[in-house]
Amino acid sequence: MKYVLVVVAAAVGLMATLVFLTMFTHIADKHERTGHFDIYTNPKVVDSSVQSALYYNRHLLSERLGGYSVDPNNPDRISFWSDDIFHGEGRCGTFLYDGRSTQLKQVRRWPVFVEWSLDSRFMLLDPTHPTIFDLATDREVDLADAISRKDGNRVELLALQLSPDGERLAAAVGVSPGNHGWDRDLVEITVAFLGVRYIATIRGAQYPAWTEKDIQWSAGRLQLATSSTPQRPIMVKTSEALGWIAAQPTAAPSAGSHDRSCTVEPKSR
Repeated sequence: MKYVLVVVAAAVGLMATLVFLTMFTHIADKHERTGHFDIYTNPKVVDSSVQSALYYNRHLLSERLGGYSVDPNNPDRISFWSDDIFHGEGRCGTFLYDGRSTQLKQVRRWPVFVEWSLDSRFMLLDPTHPTIFDLATDREVDLADAISRKDGNRVELLALQLSPDGERLAAAVGVSPGNHGWDRDLVEITVAFLGVRYIATIRGAQYPAWTEKDIQWSAGRLQLATSSTPQRPIMVKTSEALGWIAAQPTAAPSAGSHDRSCTVEPKSR
């Protein structure tokens, strides 16, 4: 009888240990290695959401990882966003972390998509409200300052792709000529001085859109890589018919619904 009790006690202890490890470690989580970072994702169970945690050398960076992008030339540097705004725990926003210096920088108070330039000097932040962050100078450029409506108001600008050297951006300008339908004007923006070069326009479709398949870069300059079709008519407008000019808008930027801060201060680690 005593032997049975010892076996039962050992089994209960083992089960309790496994439960503890499962609750307070990532023993049951899916593990992914990207650069020198570790991502642990818990398995999906009933009445629970899938959550991911981001670590660097066992140092927790985010308990609720939403998305990430590792520096293409530095496996110890990563941009990531955490969506903890609805839970009141941990970090919320978009961050840049350098493992070699252990520096953590919040680049946005809300989650946004980040694209690295191939040489890792620039980061494109948020294609729907695009800015370029220069990591060498710690300077940020609002690309919407490059284009204005003729009345000084701001245009809708959507980033498509950085050039291979990171110095130019392919983008789409949304305009409604005569308030009838939409044109999407493909443009090339030079980041250093916010120069703008018009390429072509999609018109006629209800929701016309340019994609990365429509463009290519040749000697650092943006080129059209597609042809007009009846389904996707492409044309080249005169400068007078564009409906916008290459100048800084006089209207101030509007705070969109994305412009929100976290409900709590980030925890110190």
